[in-house]
Amino acid sequence: MDTPQRRRIRAWYMFDWANQPYNTLLLTFIFAPYFVSSVAPDPVSGQAMWGAMLAVAGIGIALTAPVLGAIADSAGRWRPWLVLWSVFYVVGAWALWWAAPGTEGVVWVLVAFAIGMVGLEFGIVFANALLPGLAPRGALGRISGTGWALGYAGGVVALALTLVFLAEGEDGRTLAGLAPPFGLDAEAREGTRAVGPFTALWYVVFVLPLFLMIPEHDRVRRAPGAVRAGLVGLGRSLRGLPRHPSLLAYLA
Repeated sequence: MDTPQRRRIRAWYMFDWANQPYNTLLLTFIFAPYFVSSVAPDPVSGQAMWGAMLAVAGIGIALTAPVLGAIADSAGRWRPWLVLWSVFYVVGAWALWWAAPGTEGVVWVLVAFAIGMVGLEFGIVFANALLPGLAPRGALGRISGTGWALGYAGGVVALALTLVFLAEGEDGRTLAGLAPPFGLDAEAREGTRAVGPFTALWYVVFVLPLFLMIPEHDRVRRAPGAVRAGLVGLGRSLRGLPRHPSLLAYLA
C-alpha cells in the first residue's frame, strides 16, 4: 500500500540520485581530467591547482559542516537552507560551461567548482537531517543505504549519457562515435563543457520531489547555541580520534 510516509522516503531517495553527478561527472570522470589537460596552462600545474582547490574547499567544508549539522538538527526549517545550497550547486556547476580550453580565468573556474562543491556537501547535511523524521530509528540504516546506492546508480546513468551523447574525445566524437548534439563545437570542447549545465539541470529536475513531497516542520524552532554546540562537538570528536583508529583512518 502506497502511504504518505513511503512517498516521502522515495522523495528523499531522489536527493542522492539528483546530486551524485557532481561527484561522478565533474569531480571524477569528465570535468577534472578536462580541466587538467585542456583548461590549465599545463597538466602539471593543472594537477597542482586542482589539488589545492580541493584541499582548501575540503578543509572549509570539514570545519563548517558540524556547525551546520547542529543548526539542521535543531533549527526547525530546512527548506530555505536547502534552497540556498541548491543555488550554490546549480550556479557552480553551470558556470563550468565557460571553462574554455586555454582560458585565462583558470582561478575563476576553480572558484566556481568549489562553490558547487560547497552546495553539494552542505545540501547533504540538511537532507540527512530530514531522515530521522521519515521512519523509525531501526529503519534508518536501510533507508540511508538504499539512498546511497540509488545515488551511485544515478551517477552511473548520468555518466553513460554523458559519454554517449556529450563529452567528445580528441577526435571530436563521443564514445558512441557521435558528434556533440545541438550544434556544440567539438573543437572548443563545448560537448565536454556542457557537462556542467547538464549536471545542474539533472539536479534541478530530480531534487524537486524532495521539496514537493516532504513538508516543512509543523513548528519552527529557534536554535539557541547551535553554532557553539557544533564547535564543541567538533572539538570533542577531534580529540577522541586517537581512541577510534578506524574512524581516524576513514577521515584521513
